[in-house]
Amino acid sequence: MARVVVVFGTTDGQTARIARRMADVLRNEHHSVDLFDTRSPAPARPFAGVDAAVVAGSVRMGKFQRPLVEFVRRHRKALAGIPTGFVAVSLSAARDTPPAQREVRKTVARFIHETGFTPGTVLPVAGALLYTRYGFFTRIVMRLISKRAGGDTDTSRDYEYTDWSAVSDFARRFACSIREAPPGEARGDLWRAAGPLRRPDMRC
Repeated sequence: MARVVVVFGTTDGQTARIARRMADVLRNEHHSVDLFDTRSPAPARPFAGVDAAVVAGSVRMGKFQRPLVEFVRRHRKALAGIPTGFVAVSLSAARDTPPAQREVRKTVARFIHETGFTPGTVLPVAGALLYTRYGFFTRIVMRLISKRAGGDTDTSRDYEYTDWSAVSDFARRFACSIREAPPGEARGDLWRAAGPLRRPDMRC
């Protein structure tokens, strides 16, 4: 059994739900999991005794949450020594078009550049349009962004695009990669994927 930290940044709650789903799956795979919201005060050494970590954040107008960026930047050295995954939540990930995929890659690359953290694997996952939870001005801006992208614009309701099966599969495969790690070996660079998690040689 490994000890895993799932650390997340969330604005309207969808990424928090995704992080909790990942934590539940990892626990079902017999790992010990600590869930940490970067809006809360951080312990002095959040990765002490930790075997692996998953970082999750969502994009709002091209940027990830500032507390998440600052937290990951501060602890990038600790993250570099363990297996890591990064879950990038965005509306762009809901659209399977070249421009949308370029936008996903650009925002992930910006996060890596800003934090100095290079995750072992990345899962772009679609988030949600939570019109009924937004303030007046945010609702207008998000509707405009969605309209320009050919998305949903009825602000009287919410839209969820998250592929929960993909989230659970990512967590199961991440759990598997931890079990497969050779004892005593530095495991921060076991495997890497550009885009959705792919590990066709995974045995467990």
